[in-house]
Amino acid sequence: MKLLLALFVFFVFGFSMAQDSVSVQVDSLLEFAKKQLGVTYQYGTSKPGVSFDCSGFTSYVYRSFGINCPRTSSEYIHFGSKVELEACQKGDCLVFTGTNPSNRRAGHVGIVVENNDGIIQFIHCSSAKNHYGVVISSLNGTKYAERLLEVRRISELESYDTSLFN
Repeated sequence: MKLLLALFVFFVFGFSMAQDSVSVQVDSLLEFAKKQLGVTYQYGTSKPGVSFDCSGFTSYVYRSFGINCPRTSSEYIHFGSKVELEACQKGDCLVFTGTNPSNRRAGHVGIVVENNDGIIQFIHCSSAKNHYGVVISSLNGTKYAERLLEVRRISELESYDTSLFN
């Protein structure tokens, strides 16, 4: 009986501790990304503190955490695994069309900062005149929602999925 109780306690606290470290990993990735807020947009660049394009920024963030990811936005459509928008979580990658939403090819990427009951915020490097450079934007009620192609769960971050512990 004591052995069963000990296993139960270990099982419960083991998952609890794993859940705590999970949020720290993804939160660390997002805090790291936020340190680049305000860095300007420049096509074809990935120069921390100087300039990025969207995929240069996204790849810089993921690679800084040891995740080998694509450098161009068009490659993100095949990276990781597809998840439904409703199930997106912090650290997931959003893949969008370019500025023309009728051209349904990948042309922009960002990283989910939060999904608060379907209200989704993401960080990205934007070339738009009204919010230029690394910014946090809302998906809901914006043109980004029209341009969204897929949500991608990065395989190295799947092990950090807190829903596994609920």
